[in-house]
Amino acid sequence: MYAYIDLANLRSYAKSGGKPDFPACTDMLRQNFNIRFTFDKSQILKEKKQAQMSIMTLIKQLSRNRGNSDSIEWNFNYPPRPLTEKIFETDDINQLTSIYLLDDENIKEMVKHGCLLFSEEGNEMKILGNLLIEGKPTTKAYALRDMRDWSLIENNASPCTDIVVIDPYFFAQSDLLYEYNSYKIIESLAKWNESHALNIVIFTLPNYKDNATMRDVLFATIGRQLKSRILAKSGVEPKLTFVKLPSSKEHDRTIITNYKMFDSGDSFKYFNDKGENTSHGRWFHVHTHGDKETRKLAVAYLQDLQDLVNDLKGGLNSIIGDKKSNFLKF
Repeated sequence: MYAYIDLANLRSYAKSGGKPDFPACTDMLRQNFNIRFTFDKSQILKEKKQAQMSIMTLIKQLSRNRGNSDSIEWNFNYPPRPLTEKIFETDDINQLTSIYLLDDENIKEMVKHGCLLFSEEGNEMKILGNLLIEGKPTTKAYALRDMRDWSLIENNASPCTDIVVIDPYFFAQSDLLYEYNSYKIIESLAKWNESHALNIVIFTLPNYKDNATMRDVLFATIGRQLKSRILAKSGVEPKLTFVKLPSSKEHDRTIITNYKMFDSGDSFKYFNDKGENTSHGRWFHVHTHGDKETRKLAVAYLQDLQDLVNDLKGGLNSIIGDKKSNFLKF
C-alpha cells in the first residue's frame, strides 16, 4: 500500500503522539506502507522549532526497520492537484488501496464521497485508525454463532469504490430474508458512500435447492431492489454486476473492498426474519489491508476472479448487469 502525505498533514499527525492508537498507526505505516511525501525534505527546516522536532522524531520512527516496504520518497508528484473524482476511476489497484493525507482545496469533497481513505489536516489519526481492527493492523477472528447482527461488517467498513462478494449461496434463501442478510450486508459496506456510483460485483450460483425443489435466483428483481436501497442511502445508483458461478467454482465465502476483506465459515445468510442466528458455521474473520500480507492475498484472489471472469465471458448470460468494476475487467 501507498501513503501520500502533505507537509501540513505530517505536521498534524506528528502532534498526535500522545493518542492511544498512535503507536499502532505509526508501526502500521512503517511496516506496511510505501510512504510518499509530496514535498521536499528541506521544507521541514522552515517549520517552527517545536513542529520541526516532532516531525523529525516521527521521520526517524518511520524510517527504521521498514521490512520489505520501499524506502521513503520525497517530493513525490502524485496525486494530481487539485483533487478530482477522476482518482476514483482507475484500474490501478495501488491507487485504489492507498491512503491520502492531503492538504488540498477539494479535500472535504473527496472525504464526503466516501470512496477512498482521504484525510484533511487534523483527521489523520481517524483515517489511519479506520485500518485497525480492535486497535491492531491485523486479522481478527470472531465466533460466528455469537453474532446477533451484521454490526461486525458495518463497524469495520471502510470507504470504498468497489465491493466484490463471493458466495455461492448468497441468495439461497427466501427473498423475504434478503433485507436481513444480503441487502443488509451490502448497505453496511456502502455506509460511507455518497454522491458517487459504487461498483458492486456478486459471484453466486444462479439457482439452489430448496428442500427437493430447484429455485432460480431472480437476478432482475434483486438488482432493482438492491439498486433502489443503495440509491436511497447514497444519492446515486450503484453499478451492479452478477457473475453466475459454475457449480464447481469458488466455494469460499469472501467479501473484498478497497481496504478490508471479510470471510466466513458459512454463507452470508445467518439470520431469520426474527433476527435469530441460525447458522451452523464457526468463524467469521475481519481482515485489514493495512497489513501488507493480507493485501497481497486480496490482490491474488482478485486475479483468480479475473481468470474466472475471462473463462465465463463467452457464456450465454453468465455475466449480467452493468459490468462495471475497478477491480475486474468484463
